[in-house]
Amino acid sequence: MELGISHRSIKVTALAVPLLALPLALAACGSSGGSGGVPSLSKAPSALCANLNAVLSDGPDPDADPVGYALSQIQPLGQLHSSDSAVIGVMHQLISADQALVKASGNDHSATQTIKAADTALNEACPGVAP
Repeated sequence: MELGISHRSIKVTALAVPLLALPLALAACGSSGGSGGVPSLSKAPSALCANLNAVLSDGPDPDADPVGYALSQIQPLGQLHSSDSAVIGVMHQLISADQALVKASGNDHSATQTIKAADTALNEACPGVAP
């Protein structure tokens, strides 16, 4: 019984599968380029950027009052919705870091680093939205 598969086609297929998977593996590595586990983001929808700007522009200056700034963001950020799951994921990381910073009365280095990384990522998605 003959299957109609030559040794040559098996070798080509065996070589092609890893070569086709390579761009996917590289893309996965590149997508987590942010600091503190915060991914890099693509341009977000303009409506989401406008809503983020409205939330992040309110409240005290983050340098003058990091705890007050975090408190002013937690609830409004949690109320934003979008089909852009990457931005929403970063917003949830920002909310968690803000909550940790508030619990630590502003003395949580890890939370501060995550907040900075999330702000940077959000600025990639919506230039100028985060301080």
